[in-house]
Amino acid sequence: MAKLLILNFFALVFFVACTTAPKNTKDFSSLSEPSNKDYIDHLASMGEVYLTSDDVKEVKLKNESIQLLDQIYERIISNNEILLTKLNKPKFHVIQNKTPFLFSLPKAQFFISSGLIEKYLKSEDLFVAALAAEIIKSERNIYEKRLMIPLGFLNTERMIQITRLRPETKFQLNEWCYFVLKRSGYDASAYLNWIQVQNRNTLDFSLYLGDAIGISKEEHLFKNFMTKQGIASVEKKLNEANSSRAFYNLLNNIVRIR
Repeated sequence: MAKLLILNFFALVFFVACTTAPKNTKDFSSLSEPSNKDYIDHLASMGEVYLTSDDVKEVKLKNESIQLLDQIYERIISNNEILLTKLNKPKFHVIQNKTPFLFSLPKAQFFISSGLIEKYLKSEDLFVAALAAEIIKSERNIYEKRLMIPLGFLNTERMIQITRLRPETKFQLNEWCYFVLKRSGYDASAYLNWIQVQNRNTLDFSLYLGDAIGISKEEHLFKNFMTKQGIASVEKKLNEANSSRAFYNLLNNIVRIR
């Protein structure tokens, strides 16, 4: 765990430095991934097991919705090539479940509950902010090694437990996410709104958070971080009306399946 944090720290230092340095100052594309390959391959294989479990029902997305998700992914990856390398075609799965959650697995696999999108991610900026963190996790293989006993099935609760990060790692990931969103031309401050959504609705997010107490500290630390970036006001109300038509169609796609 200590090695993981150290490697990620240096990768972040390089990445942040390149946000202001000339593009060709230095090539950091050879940065090594910190996680064990065998474990990562095993973790990636769990996606199929999860989707075929009896209590998991997937929402069938329309082509337009898939294209929007692919575009968000491509925009984030292409604008952050120093940190993120597109090695796999992304696969987005919306799970029919009222409980708000999202998680990722290696090899660009992303899982989002319909309840999270319907109730809390009605703004495109907020949706992208939440998804960006999972894109970083998947591309950089930021997963903590856990003992996994094969049972032939995996429910949602177990998948969230397996992919949940320790607070220290999560705090660092939040800072990465800010820079990734900023470099991609998205509203980086929307990530604070995502943290606040969880903090204000801890009962709803109890499964996703695991420890609801830590989210208050997470918000406090991220506000301090944003202040250090020179942002005068960290409080911002997102305007749902600024979302694209494609995003509204995604929302309608999911609501109709409910």
